[in-house]
Amino acid sequence: MIKESAFINVAKRELSRILHKRSLYILSIIAPPVIFLLFALVFRSSLLRAIPVAVYDEDKSSLSILITRYIESTASMEVVKYVNSLDELKQEFLKGNVKGAFYLPKNMERDVKKGKQSNPVIFINSMNLIISNNILNDGAKIIKTVSGGILLQKFRTSGVSECQAMSIVNPVKIDTQILYNSNYSYEQYLFPGLAVFTLMMIIMLTSVLLISSEFVHNTFPDLLITAQNKISAIIIGKSIPHILIHSINIFILIGVIFPLFGISINGHVILTLLFLILFVIVTFFFGIAISSLFHDQMFATEIVLFYNTPAFIFSGLTFPLWAMPKAIAFATQFILFTPFLSGFLKIYQMGTPLLYILTDIFKLLIFLVLSLIVLSLSLRHHIKLFKGRIV
Repeated sequence: MIKESAFINVAKRELSRILHKRSLYILSIIAPPVIFLLFALVFRSSLLRAIPVAVYDEDKSSLSILITRYIESTASMEVVKYVNSLDELKQEFLKGNVKGAFYLPKNMERDVKKGKQSNPVIFINSMNLIISNNILNDGAKIIKTVSGGILLQKFRTSGVSECQAMSIVNPVKIDTQILYNSNYSYEQYLFPGLAVFTLMMIIMLTSVLLISSEFVHNTFPDLLITAQNKISAIIIGKSIPHILIHSINIFILIGVIFPLFGISINGHVILTLLFLILFVIVTFFFGIAISSLFHDQMFATEIVLFYNTPAFIFSGLTFPLWAMPKAIAFATQFILFTPFLSGFLKIYQMGTPLLYILTDIFKLLIFLVLSLIVLSLSLRHHIKLFKGRIV
């Protein structure tokens, strides 16, 4: 009963500190749901729509008008400007009014009818790779569709059957099957990873203050009395309120935000929740271990920020790990967010069985064990120092 009452008293004490300390209350309870909602609203459109483009139709023929109509009919692009020269087209790019443009050259239809090759040009501002890829893909499809239609018409007029004409125009037919996130949705892919990354930062920033603040405010003796000098009571009692609060934030993300914005989990929901809660636990103990090592709260916070800031880039969310230099790819394995993201995307988007994420779980457990060892040894050291001062 001594151990039980000790960690319960520490847990009650920690909960009171959360509720009465504004920074902890705002970061732990208010900030996560608000941030989840804001991120979901940002990526609500899921796909890039109505990218502003310009058209310079120098030909002004029925063929160029047809191509322009195709451009106007795509969901990804919106023709916002019709220009009359290449200089004017360049100015629209420089002003930021358009992200892409189509140049339909003079005598394009006449050359096509004579059997000559014509070369319409797609101008793309590639400063944003996602926008430029959308314009390039849809623009290429339009030109290819129109070219195929012209060839079909020629073959039909020469007496070739529809089936034969299609075989000549498109001799190899590609059957594409897009697996997982088939509509290339930002909301489906980027938002969950970004939301959990932000939650990780919040957990780290709060947990890194939990032990150090006891020394800064000279409340460590009171903590020892409440915990009856038991290291296990300190660890368990301090962790329970925070892990529960952040687990609730996970349930809000999966159970409220996801359904509200139509984000689906392709894998097992319970397994996804358990994996996320494991990540919350590992993140919390990683942060509190750092907190136990340093009395300077500012310095401890700087360490957390220095450690976690590159995680978004080096976790594989925005750029694949296999494409990075081997030395950097190896170093990313020492970032907590990297094994989590690998397992999370497999479970959440691909519905991967538990067997295929055991390696990621094992890596997270290594972080957890090392954090608990550091935390325990550090607390033992501080307790000895405190008792030594009393003696």
